Amino acid sequence: MERTSGSAVFPLGSLLPTFQLMNVDGRVIGSEYFQDGKAYLVAFLCNHCPYVKGSEEMLISIVNRFSPDGLKAVTINSNDAVAYPDDSFDRMKQKARDMSLPYPYLYDESQAVARQFDAACTPEFFLFDSARTLVYHGTINDSPRDPTKVTKDYLSQAIAAVIEGQVPNPQFVHPLGCSIKWR
Repeated sequence: MERTSGSAVFPLGSLLPTFQLMNVDGRVIGSEYFQDGKAYLVAFLCNHCPYVKGSEEMLISIVNRFSPDGLKAVTINSNDAVAYPDDSFDRMKQKARDMSLPYPYLYDESQAVARQFDAACTPEFFLFDSARTLVYHGTINDSPRDPTKVTKDYLSQAIAAVIEGQVPNPQFVHPLGCSIKWR
């Protein structure tokens, strides 16, 4: 069933769930990472998805651009690494090194955090305001698989609004990507 207005399980207005996951650098990082910011981004990504591959350079740019203004971001890989070895923790570490990721890349091996967020695909973005309230859920842009065709940057627009103390418009744009690979 296609979602048209976000998740019934984790709707707009939900509070940031509590979680702790292993980062590619060996540290445990979780929801406590989100302190003293103006906007908090949780992105579900992986290594193998062509939609992630097509949008990750844009995500890196967005995080680098908005971090000085108060954005804090983490990315989470919840895919089944047994069925999809490219999404293994070792491959995540390699990707983080190769791409010099400017944000934690966390491994949700149990898939429990993806279930908390009711995440369905990669890439999928959840943006919270400083009160840790979900104010944007959806896609990064209108062409996550092919960056040469992007005409709408939904995520930057949402982050800018939150940093300015405003509610993003739109607040939901259907995520575009590959399904999370559940066990």
